[in-house]
Amino acid sequence: MKVEIHYRWRVQSPAGRWRATRYSASEEAIRKEFPEATPVQGTRTERIILDQPAELVCASFHSPHAKLSVLIWPCTIPGRDGRIPLGGHVSDYTVTQDGADWVVVLHGTTDAPRPGPVRVEAAP
Repeated sequence: MKVEIHYRWRVQSPAGRWRATRYSASEEAIRKEFPEATPVQGTRTERIILDQPAELVCASFHSPHAKLSVLIWPCTIPGRDGRIPLGGHVSDYTVTQDGADWVVVLHGTTDAPRPGPVRVEAAP
């Protein structure tokens, strides 16, 4: 998980006029188009970006969407018996072993290594 800080920005138009953006953006994103941009005071917002598959799973655990897969690992999570519901198809995940650790990858995003063995199966 990471936190992105967003602002509305004052930018200069091609005609040379300064105006405020109608949207908020991170500094990294706005600098690509408007290197001279300055943040508008009082518009700071912090956005939590879930960038690990396990975080995405936890965030979507109470989602009304169907759970198509399940991650099975030897650790017992209270109430889940070592089974974590996943939102994607089994084919969306790749499980690899790196020494004693196991790594789950969802569309190129790597989850934190965990003890294994770990496997992803179709949800019952």
